[in-house]
Amino acid sequence: AFLGVWFGVNRVNASLYPTPPPLRLTVDELTRRGLVGLTREQKQKINAIDQRYAHTRTQLRVRIAQANVELGDALSEEMGFGPAVEKSIDDLKSQVGELQRQTVLYVLNLRAVLTPPQQTVFDEKVVMALMTDSR
Repeated sequence: AFLGVWFGVNRVNASLYPTPPPLRLTVDELTRRGLVGLTREQKQKINAIDQRYAHTRTQLRVRIAQANVELGDALSEEMGFGPAVEKSIDDLKSQVGELQRQTVLYVLNLRAVLTPPQQTVFDEKVVMALMTDSR
């Protein structure tokens, strides 16, 4: 019952407060169409970085989903903030933190491929996306 209520509340909150476009969409838009003068070599490097990041992100999202299941199991067993729940929360935070770290590295790797004028545009758009995401 607790998990059903928790899921329902989170579902309602998600529908009342729609998530702004993630940083990933902004970066993708910039590297695909928003930066002027990308060379063929830059595009190849960006595609390689994208592929590596997509693989890493997928793996981390699977781990996050598994950690959520473990947290649900721990909550249903303990029905309190016991050691299993605390461990599950720590595991979940670790996976989410690693996804954030990999996302920052992804953005920095993309930035390193760009020329200084392209970096200026990229930096402005990335900062705007981060500020929008923090609403």
